[in-house]
Amino acid sequence: MDRIDKIKGELTALFDEMMDHRKDFKRKYYASVIEDAQKKYESMLEDILQCFQQTSEEEKAALTEELARVIPDHAFEKMQSVKKRNRDRDSIDYNLNMAVYVVPILNYSRQKDCVELTKRMVELWNKKGITNMRLTHSTYEEIDAGFKKRLCYITTAVCESMGKPDDCHELKEFRKFRDSYLMETKEGQRLVEEYYEIAPGIVMLINMQDNAEEIYRKIYQDYLVPCLGFIEEGKKEACQEHYESMMRGLQKKYLYA
Repeated sequence: MDRIDKIKGELTALFDEMMDHRKDFKRKYYASVIEDAQKKYESMLEDILQCFQQTSEEEKAALTEELARVIPDHAFEKMQSVKKRNRDRDSIDYNLNMAVYVVPILNYSRQKDCVELTKRMVELWNKKGITNMRLTHSTYEEIDAGFKKRLCYITTAVCESMGKPDDCHELKEFRKFRDSYLMETKEGQRLVEEYYEIAPGIVMLINMQDNAEEIYRKIYQDYLVPCLGFIEEGKKEACQEHYESMMRGLQKKYLYA
């Protein structure tokens, strides 16, 4: 087996293995999962870099194309064996796997050739129509920063999709509710911490949907508007229950059952 064939086999193995980590896409697990995968596939990543280094500039495009097709072709074949009633569920898992694990692992070095490889891989994934969702290019640094800075709030994403500023009435009220009510109890603190763990994955997957704006508007109407009403009426416990119901529903739909 030559080096290219070996790399191809390891690329499909990477995709399959990381599928088992979809439930680990949380702040407290994410860095360690990426680190472990980097160590396990270190030789493959080095082989990829060496192949590009030993390939002339004129032939790099062909090498990029050859390697970029491996995982999309593999995933497409796997999806064909999935029963139609399960394809929506698997589409979510496949895209999450690519966005938060496979692509960030392959371009982790930030080497130009690896970045170009993953960009082309994303293009081929979308072109092949493996899932009913859009895959976007991603890096470990971007995702990790979202966890650390806590930027990926569902409420923030909803308001941004509706053109509302960061200091809009809704976000001010929810932040006040978080700080002056939820953070005052152990149960509320647990809810906030769990929200920080799962929100980035939910937002990322909603943004992959063609009807993302429609989804956000429905979240606004079904959950955020009632929650604001409860806050204004002083029914903070009811607001907490309704907000937790939103979290559970979105978690089950976009992350895992």
